[in-house]
Amino acid sequence: MPVYSYQARNIQGTIINGTLDAQTREEVVNSLRQRDYFPLKIEVDKKERDINIDLFNKVTLKDLSLFCRQFAFVIQSGTPMLRAVELSMQQTEKKKMKEILGRVHEKIQRGRSFSDSLRFEEDIPDLMINMIEAGEASGKLDYIMNELSEYYKKQYKQKQKVAQATLYPKIVIAFSCTIVAFLLTYVVPDFVKNLGALGGELPLPTKILMVTGEFAKSWFLVILAVVIAGICYKKFVLNKDPKYQLWAGKKSLQGRIFGSINRQLVAGRFANTLSVLTASGLGVIQSLEIAARVLENRYIEEKIDLAKEDIKKGHPIGKTLEDLEVFPNMLTQMITVGEETGALEEILKKTSEFYDGEVEAAIEKLVTIIEPILIVVLAFIVLIIVAALMLPMFNMMDAIKGI
Repeated sequence: MPVYSYQARNIQGTIINGTLDAQTREEVVNSLRQRDYFPLKIEVDKKERDINIDLFNKVTLKDLSLFCRQFAFVIQSGTPMLRAVELSMQQTEKKKMKEILGRVHEKIQRGRSFSDSLRFEEDIPDLMINMIEAGEASGKLDYIMNELSEYYKKQYKQKQKVAQATLYPKIVIAFSCTIVAFLLTYVVPDFVKNLGALGGELPLPTKILMVTGEFAKSWFLVILAVVIAGICYKKFVLNKDPKYQLWAGKKSLQGRIFGSINRQLVAGRFANTLSVLTASGLGVIQSLEIAARVLENRYIEEKIDLAKEDIKKGHPIGKTLEDLEVFPNMLTQMITVGEETGALEEILKKTSEFYDGEVEAAIEKLVTIIEPILIVVLAFIVLIIVAALMLPMFNMMDAIKGI
């Protein structure tokens, strides 16, 4: 939401300067007139209009967890809200977080609530904003901030485990591609040139390898440009297309290996998020909406949107989610048990812990499967290259004997 600076005259004729958050200029005019001010000048605040683009200064899950923990500790001691934000701003080492808290501090000074001030920040998740709002309304903000800290800490650790598990295959694939490209570009051409000088005949595998190497060398920049263009198209165009998002979301849940892991990841995150949201006092419908967005899967989000209508009509949550055929049966059955026993929050927390363990075991299993597959693929590629080089060596020996 943009910030407008204004100059106005009150009933006494005094000139007043200030700023207002509003969607349009007309909203600012209406707001001023309600205060019996006569607007003289209204324009978008230049300070707020400046856009700071910093791709390497993003707020991470670790930053959010640390901030929530620090903020919870400060307000538990009875520190006023404005002072608590100020102390948190001084404690954080993240530049982006300092900037966010600085803007939040200014908005609180203007009379906005903490949660309302955070709504203007794109880097702050909706889940966090809604939970803080619920904490402010219930008077349990310190409890909510501690819950958020644990939640983001768990999400961060889970992402780290996935990243570490896939790091080795990525390194091996990148290193292998580099070695193969070097052999095709520099080693094979020189070798073939020496063989040609001796009058040897090139076998078909060597000719194919030679043509591949020459093509890669001659068209390297074009190939690189096409790859970069493809990545940019997927990131900035395709990933924003609703139809593609639906297709990709559905596809990610299919398949015996990756689909199974993704379903477990989704189930664990959904259970954990729903548990934290229900503990904060938010309604079921609002909790489902936020939990669906946290999953970052458009297909599941669309499905849950449909389920909300049935739940509003009084249908059981567990049975309604089970009919979507998106989540594992164990999750939906545990939600049903939680509804029947009145211990939904507790059961969701235990279910999320169960799926965290399942995901960790599944990732370890995936790594053990990927490693031998990579070795076999690399061995096959090396075999082809060695065969393409060895075959002409026999021809070279025949040529030397002939000389």
